[in-house]
Amino acid sequence: MDHRRLLGLLLLLTGCATAEKVAREVARTTPQGRAALSQWDRYAKVAHVLRKYHDSGSLDQSDVLNVLYGAGVLKKAPPLPPGAPRPKGSPKAPPKPPPFPIPKYDGAWRWPLEAGVVSSEYGRRWGRQHHGMDLAADMKTPVFAMGPGKVLYAGDRLRGYGNVVIIRHDEDTVTLYAHNDSIKVKEQQQVKANQVVALLGNTGKSTGPHLHFEFRVGNQSVDPRAKLPKSRF
Repeated sequence: MDHRRLLGLLLLLTGCATAEKVAREVARTTPQGRAALSQWDRYAKVAHVLRKYHDSGSLDQSDVLNVLYGAGVLKKAPPLPPGAPRPKGSPKAPPKPPPFPIPKYDGAWRWPLEAGVVSSEYGRRWGRQHHGMDLAADMKTPVFAMGPGKVLYAGDRLRGYGNVVIIRHDEDTVTLYAHNDSIKVKEQQQVKANQVVALLGNTGKSTGPHLHFEFRVGNQSVDPRAKLPKSRF
């Protein structure tokens, strides 16, 4: 059994103490297995730190929504965040962009990492909504596009997200990849599914190396597990 399959087995058995113990004993009998164990333990330690310090608990969604509004993904201007100054007069709408060439993407999706440990699921946490999932992994782990599309945003100007990539897949659907060490694509670039778009990092509001990623349809975030293949994560 190769290194990647051993790591996948450990990830799959997480939460079942007896089965995980057996898998660890088997893994220790080969160099590849010991390497997989070492990698798994690194991921688990980072995930523990992220959970302990409530990592990414206050990412600013308003910046993301403004990017989507400017691109035409959102049809109405997003509400101003609490405490923001109210503009005088009627706000000027951005120029209406042309329709996206793919009205509805109905192809397959993939997970953005080959391996990692979930440090935070989608949903309510610490009294507020967590709009994506967090996967802990090694620094500079390749981050893959979850589907084909066009790079809508690539930069570091969204508060809390660090180096972030946003990919538009159809008229209403985008995916977001945050806290990257470096970005490997440019805005308006066409990308394929499985293409490396960034290297995992620890930028922005982050307390350890991990990927925060989101699925969004219109102005709503969606649980990534509802879109992605059932897997070991």
